[in-house]
Amino acid sequence: MNATNPSPARLPWWAALPPAVADVPCGEQTHRLRWAEGTLTAIDHPDAEGELVLAALGGERSDCVDLVEAWGRHSDDLEVLATGPRSAADELAIGPADLAGLREPGLGWVAYAPLASARFKTRPMLLRSRMSRGPARFGPPGTMARIAAIRASGPARVSSVSMGRSAAGSRPLRRLVMADQAERERTRRTELLSLLALGPAFQWRLAGTVAAAWAEGGSRAAEQHAARPALIAALTGRLAPAAQAWLGIDPGRVGVSLHDDEGSGRLALSGNGDDRRLSAALPIGWLASVWAAGLAVAAGHLVVAVTEVAWPDVTVLGVPEPGADPLVLKVRATGSGWEAAR
Repeated sequence: MNATNPSPARLPWWAALPPAVADVPCGEQTHRLRWAEGTLTAIDHPDAEGELVLAALGGERSDCVDLVEAWGRHSDDLEVLATGPRSAADELAIGPADLAGLREPGLGWVAYAPLASARFKTRPMLLRSRMSRGPARFGPPGTMARIAAIRASGPARVSSVSMGRSAAGSRPLRRLVMADQAERERTRRTELLSLLALGPAFQWRLAGTVAAAWAEGGSRAAEQHAARPALIAALTGRLAPAAQAWLGIDPGRVGVSLHDDEGSGRLALSGNGDDRRLSAALPIGWLASVWAAGLAVAAGHLVVAVTEVAWPDVTVLGVPEPGADPLVLKVRATGSGWEAAR
């Protein structure tokens, strides 16, 4: 496969992903969260906007709406790609007791089952990342503007400018700011793990959401160059197990670069036997439209693009072997994965 292959028709990144529903505790009840067409909603909270406004005024918060709002805050968070599953073999080892423990000071971590290769094993990931970027949108911009105004009317926070000019020598003030930052980080870690604890279906969809934000046309596409190392690591960690399933190649011998030109990317195989190496260049959008749908390998081909969806049938471009041009394949979703459609 080479970069001269034309790009497939543009589909929404979530086109090949069916809806998913999770049962979650909400107060004394069990409610449902539903993901569909790239959006997470709280089914049992039809007036989520109103609940947010009341919460900003000091009213009681809903666990369901908190999760939906958290989803929006982490929708472009690269820590999701660093922490989330790499393949279907990865299992999230966290439960309600673990989430409760994360409210205490200290770093939490998530462990995954190792890949087959001794050279390419996943390890516990420490959750250190940037702060949240803002609330999820539940409705028109005016609603969120009202919430922001209400929150802004609360106690003023110490700014970095005032710290640098007038409070640089105030140890109690510095400790207060550091404690506030530590509390925000603990909240953020718990929030992220609460989303991942929704289950594999939601883990993959959240990863797809983040990848789409950094892909061409996404909200963070203009900053892709600055995030290049993290994006390459995310691609490598997910292509490597797919290449093992596709070619039987050692995952540790898969090298990936970020493809930002036209076309589906490049794949090249070198060496012989156990020394074979796969070199690949893929766009970050591959994680969103292909990998997140579980389509990395289908019918013995490495899938590089989704071109048409008529659920449960999906038309894709699949590469039979490195160096070959992509072929048009029709696959069908089954209970056990994707199979070649008759």
